[in-house]
Amino acid sequence: MIWIAFKLLAEQDITEFGVLLNNINYQLFSSLNMAKYIKIIISFLFVTGTILIPNFHQAIADGLFEENLPPATVGDRVASLYTKISPPILTSDTMQNAFFQLRLFDSKTGNNITNVNYFLTITKADKLLLRELFYSKEGPLSLKFEPGPGPIKVFGSTEPFLGGWTSETGQLTISGPALSEGGLYHFGIEIFGIDNVRNIFVPENAPRFDSYLSIGDVFTTNLTYGNQNYNSTLISYYDRIQNFTFEPKDVEAKWAMPFDWNISRIRSQNIFVHEEIKFPKSFGEFSNSSIFSGTVNGQPLVGRSLAIDPFTSEKALIIHFLLNKNDILKLAENNAALGISNDSMKFTIRPQGNESQKTSEDVVTDTGGIHASLLWNPNPPAIGENALGLNFSDALSGNRLIADVNYDLSVKTGRGEEIVSVNNITAPNGISNQTLTLPSEGTFNLEVEVKSLKVVNQTLPDTTRNGIARGFIVVS
Repeated sequence: MIWIAFKLLAEQDITEFGVLLNNINYQLFSSLNMAKYIKIIISFLFVTGTILIPNFHQAIADGLFEENLPPATVGDRVASLYTKISPPILTSDTMQNAFFQLRLFDSKTGNNITNVNYFLTITKADKLLLRELFYSKEGPLSLKFEPGPGPIKVFGSTEPFLGGWTSETGQLTISGPALSEGGLYHFGIEIFGIDNVRNIFVPENAPRFDSYLSIGDVFTTNLTYGNQNYNSTLISYYDRIQNFTFEPKDVEAKWAMPFDWNISRIRSQNIFVHEEIKFPKSFGEFSNSSIFSGTVNGQPLVGRSLAIDPFTSEKALIIHFLLNKNDILKLAENNAALGISNDSMKFTIRPQGNESQKTSEDVVTDTGGIHASLLWNPNPPAIGENALGLNFSDALSGNRLIADVNYDLSVKTGRGEEIVSVNNITAPNGISNQTLTLPSEGTFNLEVEVKSLKVVNQTLPDTTRNGIARGFIVVS
C-alpha cells in the first residue's frame, strides 16, 4: 500500500491518493505536504529494501487475446511478459468466468522470474475497471474474474512488505463488472519488484508493459434472402459489434465496431484487427462463391486481408477480415486525405461472382499476427512440380521475423481432398522453400499453420502466436 501511495504521489494523482489514505487509515499523512511525504517514503525504502534501477523498455501490442510482449533488459537478464485472456470468446450474455494470466520470465531460458510484484491497471474505453497491486512468490499470476454487480472485490491475503494481493496457489478471485463483456481492454502492467520481496524499483523506473487484449464479441442473427432465413454468426476479436445489417438486394452484410483512427497512436504500437463472419453452406449465394468483395470504411480490401475458409466447419463458410498495422495505417491515412474522421471501423462483405480467383502471393494467420510472403516458380503455378518460397514476418509491426518458424503446409481441392501435406517444417530465420506437386488445372486451397516461433538463445518455443493462414493456388 505504501508503494502504491508513493506511485500515486509521483503521478500527482491526488484523488486516488486520497482514496488510498482513507482505505488504509493513514491519517498521519493527511497533514503532511507532498514533498515531506515523498522523503519519508524514500527513507523507508532505503532502510527496509533495495532500490532497483532497470533498463526496461515499454512494450505495447493491440488486438490479441494472448501474447508474449517484446523482451526488455533488466540487470543481466532479458525478460518478457506473457499475458492471456481466456476464454477468447466471451459475451455479456454468457456471464461466464474469465481468466487473466501473467508470467514474467527470462526470455533466454524460459524460466520464471520469481517474487514479482505486478501493479495492474485495467481500463476499457477509458473507464477504470481495476487498479491493484498483486504479488506472486513463484512468478506466474492467474486472476479469476467472476462477473457480477459492483463494486469490484479481490479475495485473498496480502503480502506484508508492499501489501500486494497474494495467495499460496498463485490464483486470486476478483468479483464484479470487470471482464464481463467482449471488447478491447487495456492492461497496464508495472513491475514493482522481482527476485526478492525487498528488491523494488524506483517508481519512475518501474518496468512497464502495455497490452491491449481483446475478448471476442459474438453476434448471431438470421439473414433473410429469397424468403429463407439463414442463421449467421459474426465474431469481432477486437471490439464490440455495432449496427449489423444485411441488404438482400446487394447480398451484402454490414457492421461496425469502435476504433480510434488516430494516426500517431497506430504508428506507435503493434496492432491487429480480426473479424470473422460465418454463413451457412445452405446459403448458396455465399457458399458457392470463392471470391468476395470486402471493404473497410468504404475502401476495398485485397489479397491477404480477406481469407476464405470452407473446410473448418462442415456447415458454414467462414470469411476472415485480417488487418495488420500497415493495412490499418494506410486506411487511416486515406481517411485523413479524404477528410473522413470518425470513431468506428465499418465493414462490408458480399460475394463477387464475375471475377476469377488469383494465386495468393501473401497470407496472414487468423490468430497470432504472422504474415507469409509466397514466392512461386513458375509464376503462375503450373501442372507438376512447383517451387514455393515462404518468408515469414510479423504482421503486427510489419517487421521481418527473426525466428525459427515451425509450421505445417497443406493443399486441398475445392472438395476438401488433401493433395499435399507436410508437417513440422522449420523455417530458419523465417525463410523456407518447398516443392509442391499439383496434379491438374483448377483452384486449390492452401493452408499454412504456424505452430511455434523460436528466437536465438530461447530455450522454449513461443506457442502464443499459433494460427492458420489461408490462400489459393490457381493452375490454368
